[in-house]
Amino acid sequence: MRLPFRPDQPSRLQSRLFNLAWPIILQIYLFQMTGVVDNLMVGQFGEQTIAALGICLQLNFFVIISYAALTQGGAVMTAQFRGARNREALRETVATLIIAGFLIGLLLCALYLFAGEWLLSLLTTDLFRPPEQRSALPGLGYEYLAVISVGVLFMAPGQIAMHLLQALGDTRTPMRLALYANVFNVVGNYIFLFGGAVPGLTGPLFEPMGLRGVAIATSLAWCGQTLMMLATLLRHEQVALSWRDLRGLVWTRLRRVLHIGYPLSLDGFLWQGSAFVYAMMFNHVGAEAYAAFLIALIIRSLSLAPGAGYQQAIAIAVGQSLGANHRHRARAYVRAGLRSVSVVLPLLGLILWLLAPWYLQLYDITPETRSRIIWMVGFGCLYSLATAMTITIPGVLRSGGDTKAPMVITTLGFAVIGLPLSYLLGIHLGFGLWGVFAGFAADEIAKAIIMRLYLRRETWLNNLARDTA
Repeated sequence: MRLPFRPDQPSRLQSRLFNLAWPIILQIYLFQMTGVVDNLMVGQFGEQTIAALGICLQLNFFVIISYAALTQGGAVMTAQFRGARNREALRETVATLIIAGFLIGLLLCALYLFAGEWLLSLLTTDLFRPPEQRSALPGLGYEYLAVISVGVLFMAPGQIAMHLLQALGDTRTPMRLALYANVFNVVGNYIFLFGGAVPGLTGPLFEPMGLRGVAIATSLAWCGQTLMMLATLLRHEQVALSWRDLRGLVWTRLRRVLHIGYPLSLDGFLWQGSAFVYAMMFNHVGAEAYAAFLIALIIRSLSLAPGAGYQQAIAIAVGQSLGANHRHRARAYVRAGLRSVSVVLPLLGLILWLLAPWYLQLYDITPETRSRIIWMVGFGCLYSLATAMTITIPGVLRSGGDTKAPMVITTLGFAVIGLPLSYLLGIHLGFGLWGVFAGFAADEIAKAIIMRLYLRRETWLNNLARDTA
């Protein structure tokens, strides 16, 4: 006897989440690999160039966080309107967000051009030093910012289009377009950095451009990726807009997106700020402790991409289910997603811990630092289940519009648990590296426990499409 079709069957839910998540996971790994290759190429021009590029990338990261209210808030509403089959509201939201993205791009372009060096001086703290003690990094970095300001015009609308396509359930197209852009970026970096020279065969075809060459290649990659993303989004069967339809902002849609999304931007800044404070504490213990912590984080980050991919996949599936008033299915997606990350992340963490001694052979570090790194990665495996929760649950909460809770929980975990414990054990009581690390781990575990308990309140089971139609 043939069993009836059940869309809420756990195996089918797991399969859909996996199909949504794997392109996002691959896209994250491609981005990480591109960054490694870029750093290796730029590294041929010396420490000053590496440092200048690093500061510029840090500024770009802050900028992306600042408009997360649009990218992630827009994705929440798009997923719900898609589930509710409210095409008119969906099209208005998409058009409004694209126009808002280009307006933000114009603002950022002007900011990079006219205040870029000042912003870099702020990040390097050169702004607060006497002129004779200032470094050359802001001036060198501005060579990059002045060129990339053209690409920044396209960065925000490109990010918005990517998140909206994913919210519509198409995660493969953004991954494919990002792959094209990353390959172009790497090839372009090589050509402009080294003047088109082929090692051992030809000399430079033109004068190598150094950091300006990286900016040219990155700007071209951003422009191309954004235009392809936008063209794909506008042609999507649920959107079906032309460029001429992008005429003006629908303020009611924009206000709703910003109301949902602004806590996500604040949460990003809080998270980045807490990471900066922990880095300062490890650096206070000693340069070797700081280096060990950074390398351990790099190794652990390789296991976190699946968590980020599943977070977005769960948010998409839950958002569409809530928009369609399928609350039972939304709950089932949450259970299936949490089960997946609870297995995948600890398993990947364990594999990376076993491979860590081999990976660390690539670094010129002391045996003591190598031992510290292996122990930190190993301890990370012990609380990897907590990490899985802190990565995934915020996606569940935001899918139903509860975006303030993750921000509050992040603040509580850091300010009440992590920061006081790290200072007490690591600095005041003199346990050094392991004292600071204990506070860092306790922060993560505390946030996971609070999020897991808060999730049971089901404050995220909201049909935003019905409330804002």
